[in-house]
Amino acid sequence: MGVPVFKIRFVIGLFVQLGLFGLVIAPALGQEPKDDRVEVDIAARAGLRYDVVRFAAKPGQAIRLKLINGDDMAHNLVFTKPGQRQAVATAALVLGVDGEAKNWVPDHDAVLWSTPVLPPGEQHVLQFTAPVEPGIYPYVCTYPGHGFLMYGAMYVGVSMPELATDQHVPELARQGKAAQKQFHAWGHKRPLMYRIFMPDASPAAIAVGLKHGQNYCWDAGQCRLRYVWYGGFVDPSPVWRSNGNGLAGVLGTKYWESEMPGTIRVGGADSEPEFLGYKKVDGQPEFHFRVNDTDVYELITPLHSIIGIQRSFRIPNNTQPVSLPVGPTSRVTFEHSAGKLENGLLTLSAEEARAFTVFIGLIK
Repeated sequence: MGVPVFKIRFVIGLFVQLGLFGLVIAPALGQEPKDDRVEVDIAARAGLRYDVVRFAAKPGQAIRLKLINGDDMAHNLVFTKPGQRQAVATAALVLGVDGEAKNWVPDHDAVLWSTPVLPPGEQHVLQFTAPVEPGIYPYVCTYPGHGFLMYGAMYVGVSMPELATDQHVPELARQGKAAQKQFHAWGHKRPLMYRIFMPDASPAAIAVGLKHGQNYCWDAGQCRLRYVWYGGFVDPSPVWRSNGNGLAGVLGTKYWESEMPGTIRVGGADSEPEFLGYKKVDGQPEFHFRVNDTDVYELITPLHSIIGIQRSFRIPNNTQPVSLPVGPTSRVTFEHSAGKLENGLLTLSAEEARAFTVFIGLIK
């Protein structure tokens, strides 16, 4: 005998009243309740860093990520497949003139999700679903030069190690430091300029921090560029602790360093250069020095399409041939607006040398 219809209706009504009806039929339909989404705010901060360097999610969980640019430089945030952070950051560097239109996100099969490049003060919400495959999914700023220092990780379905041992976050974060130390009264607003004892330079070194994480050491004692690096600026505390006898620390990665002695040569004979100071041109120092009774000016500015610098020389009253040691050039992109390059030495005629430009970039 079948069950009377009125009894079936009674049982269903009872389940509905008790709120149990969904629990009974959900397993049969394969629709188990989902966890709430993950909501995380990540701010870009001065010193090429995110203030949140890792967070956890479950496989298939909804993510709502808000990127807030609290820095004075442009930044983005790109998620990649596990282990592909450096590959994607490197691919972004070679976008060149196409980079801005692509928000510095390369056409790479390891790219998962990304924000646009945000100017200072702006924010963007990125919504996506975490991968179903457990793993450690990096996120990185792919704006030129930033990705080597500015990154973090999303842990999907796997446990986080102790922060001090987590190789998927920047070194400062592993050390438990929220930010690079505030060494300068004017903060991190670039350009920065510091007269301080620097490694591999004379006691008259000048450290300059440009935009986009670019930095260089200009030697006023020898009137020449010593080296260039990207990343943070300098740590002057070794000089302070040793009462002026120590050397400041370079906070970043050198990508070019002069291996040829001597400054620019005007005429055929060597002449001891004389440093005459500098003046600001659009906020950047233009160095003024004299070689063989001839005034020389050098202005160094950052490139925007790749990690690199532009060295602009002026010798307005020049009447003699000029030579400039620029080696090494084999490990960087090197271009010059005039003259002839041979064995790391750029030679120019008197007319060419009155105004010329040299470009040094990280990618060859």
